Amino acid sequence: MYKAILYKEWLKIRWMVLGYLIILLGFLTYIGLDTRYWFEMNDPIQVWLVVIQRKILYYTAIKYIPVFAAIVLAIVQFVPEMVKKRYRLSFHLPIGETHSLLFMIAIGVGVILITSAIYLLGLTLIGITFFPAEITRSSLITVAPWLLAGIVTYLGATAVTVDPSWKYRIVYVLLFAPFIHSLFLESGYSEYQFSFGTYLLIALLFSIIVLFPGYRLRKGSKL
Repeated sequence: MYKAILYKEWLKIRWMVLGYLIILLGFLTYIGLDTRYWFEMNDPIQVWLVVIQRKILYYTAIKYIPVFAAIVLAIVQFVPEMVKKRYRLSFHLPIGETHSLLFMIAIGVGVILITSAIYLLGLTLIGITFFPAEITRSSLITVAPWLLAGIVTYLGATAVTVDPSWKYRIVYVLLFAPFIHSLFLESGYSEYQFSFGTYLLIALLFSIIVLFPGYRLRKGSKL
């Protein structure tokens, strides 16, 4: 049964995932080429000093990509289920609707984690090519909240898509949006280094909230 659900989800999201990978690799290539241009036109030591002293994040071009990709993924994955009422078929599956929804969400989160690994790998390769290890390490710490925002955005977009009530959809937006926004308030590098664990724990709570719209749908709630 799980294999059938996995195959069904892959058919829905495969082109979106491919498109996201192409866009992500394109942006990473742009950052790499732009950074190389900096070093070709300036003294490397001066570039390093400017990056460190002015707290310049040379990778801001990919800052919001995880969030936008998460929204598109949730739409591609769950809108067909809601519009064509396919999700109600899960009420009759042996694994139950809760396990079915959890597995579908796990697939989406898995996709985000895999693409996040590519995101980090690309950034690491750029960093170790042009900068000292300290700058590369700080870049990975800096982007961690951005990637976490992508996961939380996916959960929020899933809740908004699955719940049949616009009233509750607004509530979800009001719950998720401030937290997601708080993950983008850095003014330099590594600013979430000591608070990231707290944000991660809060994000786990949002993973529980996303089950509520599935429960409401099972009960036939529309208000």
